[in-house]
Amino acid sequence: MILARPARWALLVVFTVLTLVPLLWLLLSSFKTTEELFASPFALPHSWSFTNYSSALRAQPMVTFLRNSVLASLLSTAMIIVASLLASYALLHTFRISRGVFGFLLFGILLPVNALMTPIFYIINELSLYNSVFGLSLTYAGVFFPLGFLVVKTYMDTTPAEILEAARLDGASFHGIFRRIIVPLTGPGIATAVIFLFITTWNELLFATLLTQDAAAQTVQVGIRSFLATYSANYPQALAATVMAIAPTVVVYMVLSDRVTGAMTAGSIK
Repeated sequence: MILARPARWALLVVFTVLTLVPLLWLLLSSFKTTEELFASPFALPHSWSFTNYSSALRAQPMVTFLRNSVLASLLSTAMIIVASLLASYALLHTFRISRGVFGFLLFGILLPVNALMTPIFYIINELSLYNSVFGLSLTYAGVFFPLGFLVVKTYMDTTPAEILEAARLDGASFHGIFRRIIVPLTGPGIATAVIFLFITTWNELLFATLLTQDAAAQTVQVGIRSFLATYSANYPQALAATVMAIAPTVVVYMVLSDRVTGAMTAGSIK
């Protein structure tokens, strides 16, 4: 017991170092030239210039890539959250096949993503949604729905039954309970699901490569690969583009992580 606390702190320190050191190296390397990067990869940059960032924006349509990633992540996350809330609220009421429906909705977590490539490509192509941001968003919504549903359902199940019963006695309708009670009390679950879903869809590469061909529809994860061609590679520009790709997910996490804590302590039973 005496060594338990130091051991936990040591483990946290090691984990923090292993997490932050690669990010710090990525950020510092994005300011270096190619020669400087290979000559002294772990040294500080000689000059702190944003040349790699500006040249990366000129070399590839990074603004378009970032816009497509934002749209695809926001649209798919919104669709998943809405569907997860409705499905979780329906399963909050026990009926004959509720367990079967719950298992069916979570079955997608067990399926390997590679097994879905061919049918999803065929369906998206038949719907004339190939090479479009909406088609990619629809794919993300279907593939990652089980993840969002699991998080939202877990939080919604913690809603005290006494609150729902009191609302029914006060004459609240089925939809009124959902809108005024269930959704606010599920705030931590919604915020947590949004964080996971946004980061997951933002970093997705397999379907983004499979379902987009033109730069006008490609996401930032596909665009970064353009800096590393077969016969030429501009590593500083690629690192600068990677930093720009990481920044939005860090912002989303910093904003919503506070809301998770705030939502967990915001309400009380009167």
